[in-house]
Amino acid sequence: MSLLRPIAELLREVVGEDRAWLDGIGADTRIDGELLVESHELAAWSLALRRHYGDRVDLVGYVAGLDIDRIIALTMGEVAAHVATAAAGPGS
Repeated sequence: MSLLRPIAELLREVVGEDRAWLDGIGADTRIDGELLVESHELAAWSLALRRHYGDRVDLVGYVAGLDIDRIIALTMGEVAAHVATAAAGPGS
């Protein structure tokens, strides 16, 4: 998935990890369960994604629409798919 690395890089900048941290991230990496992203980091990542990919990308809004089990299971691949779909716009 072509967006995986760039969105992981934006998350890396938000959480303050070094570049080697990116090597452990794949499409199946869970945002909550493995990366332990806190809510304030998710909000900052959402803003970074919006600045980079446009106003239609709303990760916080996307996550708010998920039930707790889906939030816990949310993966980097799902976030990349959300970004791709949202950035492409309606009807894509």
